[in-house]
Amino acid sequence: MNGTIGTAKDDTNRALAAPMSHTSQRNVSGPLAVENLNMSAAPISPVSPGGQWNRPNPHSNPQSTPGNSKTSQYIDKITSENDRLRRELRAEKLAREDEATRISAAKSKAEDSRAELQHLQVLAETNARAIERKDRKLEEMKAMLDAEVLRRKSAEQRAEEALKMLGDTRSETQRQLSLAYEMKDMANTQLETARDGFKRMTEGYEKKIKHISEAMNEVRKQGLENADKMKRQAVVSDQLRHEMSRTTRTEDTLTNLMEDYKKEHRKEMDHLTQEAQRLKMVLPNKEREADRLVQSLEQTRDKMKWVMTQHQRQQEQRPLEQRQQQRQQGYK
Repeated sequence: MNGTIGTAKDDTNRALAAPMSHTSQRNVSGPLAVENLNMSAAPISPVSPGGQWNRPNPHSNPQSTPGNSKTSQYIDKITSENDRLRRELRAEKLAREDEATRISAAKSKAEDSRAELQHLQVLAETNARAIERKDRKLEEMKAMLDAEVLRRKSAEQRAEEALKMLGDTRSETQRQLSLAYEMKDMANTQLETARDGFKRMTEGYEKKIKHISEAMNEVRKQGLENADKMKRQAVVSDQLRHEMSRTTRTEDTLTNLMEDYKKEHRKEMDHLTQEAQRLKMVLPNKEREADRLVQSLEQTRDKMKWVMTQHQRQQEQRPLEQRQQQRQQGYK
């Protein structure tokens, strides 16, 4: 019996050693490989390692030897170990299910992240193209800025040149303006001189005209005094008639000549006035010509006054002759 009991102990020890080889420490870095759960539900074969516990134990009665109590302890220990392993297996299964759930969530999150990454890549490419366009636009704006700077510099240079030319032109204009003012002062002085000379000439002419008017009045008086003498000249009425007709023709001729002379004189006066105005603007060395022109004007005026005096005398004599003719006709 002792040999048999020893053999049973050896078998029990071998059976305990075999399952203990599967109870290694759990790797915390990841889940363990899941074994087939149907193994626990499969029937225990008599030849399986656990099948030896299903065989009838001839030593399970209370009257067994003290060695059987040790075997019971081993059996209890193995049973508790199996329960612990089942609990660990169940916990491992739950952990693997949780891990599978987390993996599925991680996969969906990875898909979302991949889609977001693709979207971000598209946005990055779009932003890169936009940045390239902005860079090209920036380069164009830099080129435009450089061109504008060059244009501004050129414009400032032209403005400086224009200001310089304006300053030179202003200086030249001021010089010419000063010269023009000087010439204007000289012309005003010459104009005042010519005006004074013309005023003196006019006053002289007015005095002469007054003297001529007085002489004409004296002649009228003498004509009236000679009226009686003309009455005594009835004997020469025929001669006077012929003379009067001739005088009439001469008067008409003189009248026409007087009109022509007035026109010519007016033209000459206008020409002389323009010439006098022109002479006012020239240098003082033209005064001699102005004096000669004034003398010529005086001579022309004297001639005109003489002609006017002759014409007026003829006009005055004509009524006297007509009255004499009327009187002679009355005497007849």
